[in-house]
Parts: sequence; C-alpha cells; structure tokens
Amino acid sequence: MTTEARTRLDPVSVSALTLVLPGLGHLAMGRTAKGLLFLVLITGTFFAGWLIGDRQVVFFGAGRWHLFVQLGTGVTAFVTALGRESPDPGILVSYRPEIGTLYTMVAGLLNVLVVMDAVVTNLRLRRTRP
Repeated sequence: MTTEARTRLDPVSVSALTLVLPGLGHLAMGRTAKGLLFLVLITGTFFAGWLIGDRQVVFFGAGRWHLFVQLGTGVTAFVTALGRESPDPGILVSYRPEIGTLYTMVAGLLNVLVVMDAVVTNLRLRRTRP
C-alpha cells in the first residue's frame, strides 16, 4: 500500500475508527499486524473480564460509572451492555469493582492509548508523504 493510500484518512477519522473498534484505525492505515494485534488483545481482555464476571459486569445503571471507562472499547462494550439493566435490582453499585469489571475497564483504558498511537502513526505518515 502506498503512503498516500495510508494517509487518506485524517487523524480525527483514524481516532474515531479506533474508538469504534480497537485496531480499526490501524487497519485503515494499512498497519495490518498492529491493527490485528490491538483488536485481538484489547477485545480479548474485554471478553475475558466479561466472562470472568459471569457476563454481568457491563450494564447501564444508575451510578454505574464503570461503564464510561468500559465504553473505551467502543462497540464491544456498547453491544454487551445494550438492553441490560443491573443483574440484580437489589444490588448496590460498589465503588470497589470486582476483577471482571477491572478487566473490562483496563481494556477500555488501553484502547485510549491505542487511539493515541493511531493518531501519532497517522501524523508520522503524513509527514513522510512526498
């Protein structure tokens, strides 16, 4: 893939793609290995936490600040939280999340770093463009 084909997207578009799905911005720039690595590792970390938490750690609910961090993984967190309420209506939202929630939150935070890397990579490619 030529440098021009890799830089068709501006940094904002690349960051938006990466926010939708980890690694998607890298894939759009032609950085296939990096994009697939990020996609597999971040999405895998998210789903590992989701499964460790018995598929009940990602949901919309009052006082559920964890979801804002989990949404860093984009469509993955949104789809798993869609249509879900608190797993137990009588449950109080804890300020000390359990390990499955932490895994999903770490995946969201890691994707923020991947967004930054996608933007920096895009800017470097733009500088080297003739």
